[in-house]
Amino acid sequence: MSRAAIGVLIDRWLNEPEFRAAVRRDPEVAVRASGVELDAEEWAALGAIDWNLSDEELNSRLSKMG
Repeated sequence: MSRAAIGVLIDRWLNEPEFRAAVRRDPEVAVRASGVELDAEEWAALGAIDWNLSDEELNSRLSKMG
């Protein structure tokens, strides 16, 4: 798993409200539009996240991933 790719996405999630909103609407589209390339394991991890959690809960979980 690429720490750099995940780090970029986590940084954008934490610091860019527009990106955070786009991920909540459609994570796959938002990540593909970001230009970050993920491997199969990273896509699986992204798909396992419950995007309905509060921002605080997601921030905590994503921070632990990075």
